Amino acid sequence: MCSVAGITTGGCEKEVLSMLKTMAHRAPDDIGVFSDTDITLGMGRLSIIDLKSDNLCPFQNHKIVLSFNGEIYNYKSLRKELEKSGYKFYTSSDTEVLGNAWDKWGKKIFSKIKGMFVFAIYEKKTKKLFIARDIPGEKPLYYLRKNNKFYFASEAKALKKILNLQFIKNKFFDVFQHCSSSSLWKDVFQLPPAHYLEFNLKSKKLSITEYWKLKKRKINPKTAQEELEYLLKKSINLCTQADVKYGLYYSKGVDSKLISTFHKFKNKFYFNDQLNYKTNFQNSIKKIAYHLDFPVGSFSSYPLWKLAERAKKNNVKVILSGEGADEIFGGYTRYMPIYMQWKLNKKFPSYEYLFRKVYDSYLDGYSNLSSRNKKDTKLIKKIMKPYFEMFDDPITSMCYFDFKVIMPSLLQMGDRMSSSFGVENRCPFLDKDIIEFGFNLDIEQKINFFQQKSILRNILKRRLKSKYKEIEKKGLTIKFNKWYNASGWDRSKYFQFLFKNWKSAYKIKTY
Repeated sequence: MCSVAGITTGGCEKEVLSMLKTMAHRAPDDIGVFSDTDITLGMGRLSIIDLKSDNLCPFQNHKIVLSFNGEIYNYKSLRKELEKSGYKFYTSSDTEVLGNAWDKWGKKIFSKIKGMFVFAIYEKKTKKLFIARDIPGEKPLYYLRKNNKFYFASEAKALKKILNLQFIKNKFFDVFQHCSSSSLWKDVFQLPPAHYLEFNLKSKKLSITEYWKLKKRKINPKTAQEELEYLLKKSINLCTQADVKYGLYYSKGVDSKLISTFHKFKNKFYFNDQLNYKTNFQNSIKKIAYHLDFPVGSFSSYPLWKLAERAKKNNVKVILSGEGADEIFGGYTRYMPIYMQWKLNKKFPSYEYLFRKVYDSYLDGYSNLSSRNKKDTKLIKKIMKPYFEMFDDPITSMCYFDFKVIMPSLLQMGDRMSSSFGVENRCPFLDKDIIEFGFNLDIEQKINFFQQKSILRNILKRRLKSKYKEIEKKGLTIKFNKWYNASGWDRSKYFQFLFKNWKSAYKIKTY
């Protein structure tokens, strides 16, 4: 969990340092700034791998300057490959590996690295700046162009610190309670997941390129469980690489319980939703809202805040979680009405039928129902339609829409809540190979006999054998409805409450 920031002009050390200090919660261990006549780059570091080396904030050699947020999980194997090519290393960090990997492979690096990341690389000779974001969007990146300059930072509040940003109405956010490639600040955008940005400092030309697209392949249903178990084991082994204490967010649900079978975690944390947190919630909500770059319409922010707080108190700097499993393997209850229609019809329901009959039940899970109107419906249909054209079944279509459009916001929420306490969140299910496996898996292995995440449950049963039993999950939710006399499952009242506190935290008077 680190921070990056930069401005495409020299002599801006003061401004970049100010941005980094605004994000000091994410990077409490080290801070540094590089500047020449063309660019100023900054980096703050949360030390996870290689605690002793300095000169990593930012990393530089005679060819590049690298500002890096995240972890490259397969850095050890990449290092061996680079050493065979003659590269020498002076630290044991993944940062140095990433810098040398870019020197050798350039843009081809995306087919080789595994991890969660945002990195900014300045090529001294070409005078080009490259910024890349990981496939699922675990690490955030905001940018804007102003006064013929290009600005970027890990959090929007860092840009707001040095620039007079204007709050704007965002239609996508109003409907979905999430932000995609946009933000709630005028002219401030997010770099989409699985994309890299190239900015030419000479011509001032900006381009954004998608470096990863889902590959279609056949998965043998007879060996699917075995293959997924292998991929999970490999991913968890990589995610538990750290030179600091690490732990697991353990809800006792399928996802976290399955992760725990692959590794003996000394530190496990779960949220006790039986406790009355109302007073603590009220006292913390403005702090929580401040750390969110936008108020994600989910009840999970407060539980994640409390879990990160507990991890910090126990000196745990790295946390694994089961995020991503629901989107990839069909875990949400909102998928069930569509699944039932599909099973009854024995064929893929038409796109129009889905929206006419069941789309409301699907959107109940996250959208602001009280504000929906015909214009909103048109927007929703326009955004979702391409995803229904990619797959042979509606559940995978819904899952992939959630993965590409909704999940990055949820991951950002997790990032913000953990980073506010200097804790790094890692998600083994979001390994590139697992993502591609999941979205090529037959639907019947995701939902079977109305049992969700069927393949994960079967693997868990096999691993636990006689010890397996269904235990009630301690989920990440709060008793907001009870505390504030709200009714039903409509999240509107909660969202309005959170949005109000978010505006207050950022001193926004009107909307």
